[in-house]
Amino acid sequence: MGLNTFTTGLAGLNANGQGLNVVGNNLANLNTIGFKASSISFSDVLGRLGTQVSGIHNTFAQGGVQNTSNPLDVAIQGRGFLVQSDGGKRFYTRAGSMHLDGDGYLVGENNFNIQGHIRNPQTGAIDPNLGIGNIQVPTGLMSPVPTTEFRLGMNLDANAATGDQFSATVQLYDSQGKGHMATLSLQKEISGTTTPVTRWRYDLTIPENEVAGASPTSTKKFSLLTGAVATTPPTAGALVFDSAGALVSSYVGPDPTTLPPLADLGVPPGSVTIPKLANGASLSPITWKLAGNTTSSGITGFASPNEMGVVDQNGSAAGSMSTISIMPNGMLSAAFSNGLTMNVGQIVLAQFSNEEGLSSEGSGLFSETPQSGVNRVGVPGDSSLGTLMGGALEQSNVDMASELTKIITYQRGYQANARIITTTDQIMQETLNLMR
Repeated sequence: MGLNTFTTGLAGLNANGQGLNVVGNNLANLNTIGFKASSISFSDVLGRLGTQVSGIHNTFAQGGVQNTSNPLDVAIQGRGFLVQSDGGKRFYTRAGSMHLDGDGYLVGENNFNIQGHIRNPQTGAIDPNLGIGNIQVPTGLMSPVPTTEFRLGMNLDANAATGDQFSATVQLYDSQGKGHMATLSLQKEISGTTTPVTRWRYDLTIPENEVAGASPTSTKKFSLLTGAVATTPPTAGALVFDSAGALVSSYVGPDPTTLPPLADLGVPPGSVTIPKLANGASLSPITWKLAGNTTSSGITGFASPNEMGVVDQNGSAAGSMSTISIMPNGMLSAAFSNGLTMNVGQIVLAQFSNEEGLSSEGSGLFSETPQSGVNRVGVPGDSSLGTLMGGALEQSNVDMASELTKIITYQRGYQANARIITTTDQIMQETLNLMR
């Protein structure tokens, strides 16, 4: 009997001691970002020789969320784990404290690379077809983007008299990212008596002193449509409107016998070559987007005052990154000093069929095991995956009140099993004394 009770008591001491260890570890990590509390379970031993620890499992319940001052911090709201890579070896974590390393890569506190969808170098767009990899954020100057197209929204007054003029401006960027203020000059003309045709003659010009070879003090205008000094009034081309004020035709050069259908215009036309600019840069061929501009948001010829509305062009100067933010779907959106915003990567999340089967690697990291099942990687918010909250961190999910209750339970269990051992020892001493 004594041997059995000793074994039973020792098993109880060991089990309750491990329980206290688990509780102690949970409480020690009460303020650890993304920490997941562990729970211990017990089972009886074959032969009624006490108890044993049958398993220690992490509890992946959602922790509280706390805002931070770091825009790269993320809190996962819902299921999923951030994917980190250390030299190709993958780990999974709920700890969303992140920063950029010296090369602009997005990394966790342990400097492991955060995984996600990356930009396609050819298209500049985030491309899921490239798989997942290390997310890198541009750290230097963003290269200038020369203007290759522009669109204008304006109304040209149908009540204007023949010879009335109007002008609008649009900034065009050259190959070095320098802006050039181009002027669209227009003059109204009505021709024909039986069926009057309303035209607005136009030219698109920049100051001649911005063109290579021109006098720096020149005050003339250089036409981007003719490749020569502009004439007054403008005669490079014409915009034609119907009786309802809709833009129906546009062209460069002399009036054609038959009006061409409305189409986008090349600046300059294919037959014209624009010389180099005075700063050594050049303008790219530009498309003036006109097709479809027959609504109030485009170019119209209504009986309202001449008015310039939308000016939209796709060029920009060089710029450095000023701010970066993380969207709920994991998209990293970077704003640059030149006014442009660009998506530079998209964080992905991993999900497992049995999260409790993951192996804890310390530092808030987990690794895949046969018990956890194979991971499924997806975009935050997709299917059953959670979303991301930028500028916030998920706190530990340890419930202090519950852990303190467990301390009392394990402590009493430990004391009770210790009493079994001491009582057994006393009985054995008394038994030995009977033999003397």
